[in-house]
Amino acid sequence: MNKYHRSSLQLIFIIAITLILSTYWLDLKIGYGIVFLFVAVGYTIYLNFKASKNKEDEE
Repeated sequence: MNKYHRSSLQLIFIIAITLILSTYWLDLKIGYGIVFLFVAVGYTIYLNFKASKNKEDEE
């Protein structure tokens, strides 16, 4: 597994832990902060896959 895919999996893991902790343990509602976090992580994952594809094309 290359570093881009591993990084994307780590981001998904962080999001899952954050969501579980905030909704079940802290009893918080999903607000704009969590939605913004989803968007930011989604964009980061997109950039990771784009960088991975560019690296494969160079080789």
